[in-house]
Amino acid sequence: MSTTTLTLAYTVHGYSTGTPGRAICNARTHHFVSDDVGGDAVSAAELFLSGVSACAVNMVERLAKQDKQPLQWMDVSVEAYRDPDKSAGDVTVFDAIRVHFEMWGVASEHAEGLVETWKRRCPLYGSIATATQDTAVTLTSHDEPRSALVA
Repeated sequence: MSTTTLTLAYTVHGYSTGTPGRAICNARTHHFVSDDVGGDAVSAAELFLSGVSACAVNMVERLAKQDKQPLQWMDVSVEAYRDPDKSAGDVTVFDAIRVHFEMWGVASEHAEGLVETWKRRCPLYGSIATATQDTAVTLTSHDEPRSALVA
């Protein structure tokens, strides 16, 4: 039997503030507020989904640069859906996730390849795709630069 040694990838911390429904979170030297659902600050779910979209932008831009692809601009949105009538089970997950990529300045076949590589490599996407059966990723790509579309 072989033993795998894991390497710590990330450490984050959250703590109470004395105000119910409000947490202070930190990652490295960055501190930010997270509120419970309905609060003024971003919620834990919004932070998690922001991580998925940030992973998409950062990784796809890095891959495009490595592959010398002319990706000029991209926008990634992530939406999570819950069934309000569904009773909570042993483990609560989102009922559906939608990730949409929009890219400018790169041919559609290259954009599709970048997204497929991201789907295989991003651990955050892998986590939601494994937990949420109804997960879909869509892509709109534009060969022309973004500035040509923004008037």
